[in-house]
Amino acid sequence: MIKTAKKYLLAFSKEQLKDVSRLLGKAGCFEVASKWAKDGEPLKEIARNLQGAEYRVASLDFAINYLAPLAKKESFLKKLKHPRIAVDKKTREELAKGQGKVLFEKAKRLEEIEKQLSILSREERELSGRLKDLECFGDLDFLPRETSYTVSFLIYSIQSGVEALKEAVEQNGWHLLELSVSSGRNYFVLFGQLSDREGILNALKGLKVETVQYGFELPPLQERKKISKRLEEIAGERAGLEKEIKGFAVDFLKIKIYRDLLAIEKTKLEVRQRAWQNGLMSYLVFWAYDDGMKRLRPKLKKFDPQTIMLGLSLEEGEEPPMVLQNHKLMRPFQYVTEIFGMPRSNELDPTPYLSFFFILFFGICLTDAGYGLVLIAATGFALIFLGKALKDNKLIALLFYGGISTLLMGILFGGYFGAPVSFLEKWPWLLRLKQIDPIEDTVLFMIIAFALGYLQVFFAQIVKIISGTKNKNRSMALSGLGWMFFYLALVLLGATFKWPALKTVSYAVLGAAGLLVIVVESGGVKIFLKPLVGGIKMLQGLIGTMSDVLSYSRLVALGLATGVIALIVNQIAVLLGGMIPYVGFLITGLIMIGGHIFNLGINALGAFIHSGRLQFVEFFPKFLEGGGKRFQPIKAELKYIEA
Repeated sequence: MIKTAKKYLLAFSKEQLKDVSRLLGKAGCFEVASKWAKDGEPLKEIARNLQGAEYRVASLDFAINYLAPLAKKESFLKKLKHPRIAVDKKTREELAKGQGKVLFEKAKRLEEIEKQLSILSREERELSGRLKDLECFGDLDFLPRETSYTVSFLIYSIQSGVEALKEAVEQNGWHLLELSVSSGRNYFVLFGQLSDREGILNALKGLKVETVQYGFELPPLQERKKISKRLEEIAGERAGLEKEIKGFAVDFLKIKIYRDLLAIEKTKLEVRQRAWQNGLMSYLVFWAYDDGMKRLRPKLKKFDPQTIMLGLSLEEGEEPPMVLQNHKLMRPFQYVTEIFGMPRSNELDPTPYLSFFFILFFGICLTDAGYGLVLIAATGFALIFLGKALKDNKLIALLFYGGISTLLMGILFGGYFGAPVSFLEKWPWLLRLKQIDPIEDTVLFMIIAFALGYLQVFFAQIVKIISGTKNKNRSMALSGLGWMFFYLALVLLGATFKWPALKTVSYAVLGAAGLLVIVVESGGVKIFLKPLVGGIKMLQGLIGTMSDVLSYSRLVALGLATGVIALIVNQIAVLLGGMIPYVGFLITGLIMIGGHIFNLGINALGAFIHSGRLQFVEFFPKFLEGGGKRFQPIKAELKYIEA
């Protein structure tokens, strides 16, 4: 069911703006309209304060993420029991008086420390690279250079060329000082007389020996000592900063509390920003539901009896925000609808109509009772023991339903963690419950998928009639009625293959239904064009129906994939386990557990996506346009404390 909000104007004295902002923000069930077009100094000041609040919240979020690995870990049971922090009045007052400002300063200091650590890490990488470059020069404590009588070069040679180099040095009376061997290269310092400079360079070219450019100010040994000293200093600086960070971790809990308290203040400022002040009065336009208004009116009158509340009419073309409201058993399926988008206020809520088909298709895509039991157990545990933390999580409940559907479909398809038929023979009652083997009866499986697709396409026309009737859209209702009869006529025509006596009746019914479709689809067209326009639309509808029905073959593909992968996992586990003596059974167990968890995860994701796709693409377009406005109440985004 679609529940639309109503529009209200609230007028109150300017002095009460902060109180009204606090009240609306805390309630969390009012959508405040966009700020007024008229601006002024008060709004500019509020905008500056809001910008500052957003910056402080962002800084504290950074501090929380940065300190999380260092903070004291809470036990899993404690998190289950108390997922949110209860904040007493004393703590709130302390944070408001001045302690909060200190925490914010610490958060800013953390940002500075993070930048300093980043700079130190970058410098450390650069120095480590330079130190590695110096390794090839060994402990050389001077820089090779030309003097008045001698010349020296830093050179390297590959291993195979070292002997030739040494022979050339000995023949020419030069001197060779070996430095190191690094990465397959031998490094040397070559000395000779200054007059032999050109001869040395020519000889090195002939020997394919390369000279090395030295890019440091000090000799290698001194440069290494200098870099090593700086690296030690960096390590000391980092240790000091990390110690300072650990000191901040003591306030981790208070930082989380202060972050959420600031988020509350930020919400109040957002409400104030959207108010319009004129003289002694302030005005707010907001959307609300009746239950929210019942709680708001007495609270407003309590601190300001002069408050004025007026209901406003919708402007031309204005779409009211809305929420979907269904029975608690049907509510999880709203998750599927909301992925598609909100229906318009004059449309049907498709949630009750898609629920049966979605959950049925989910189970068919998995077709394994074992996987169904695992889903039921996992999601059931989460709903029972994590209910407070998850609150109204629709996805978990939806997967619980999916587990039940998978269990039932798995029993009918005989799927139990990919176990072969020979395994089921040990439990005859399970074998009797099996109605179809998806691998052996693939054609039958495909026929069932197409039949279910045809059934949902037919059902979409019924929903179309309901929607058209509700909205007094005569052409929509008649279109749904015409196609519904046409689909029934096609079923009757198909029945003639088994009961030939129905052939004459089926042809007559099909002709009448086809004529009805042509008439209703050509509404508003001149009479001489009705057959042409109606015939074209009928042909388009038939092609679209065939395309829609063929799309349901994905149910077969996913159902077969789940069973086949489960079977392969079992075969690989048994094969590898049999190859390893003594501990082979452990290997088999680990492969089976890991393989089936992976298979369940990947195919459950596929089942959800493709079952949803069949609703969005094949079902919804028949009766739903969508594009409605979602109700978005203004409220603080609390992550850690209780509201």
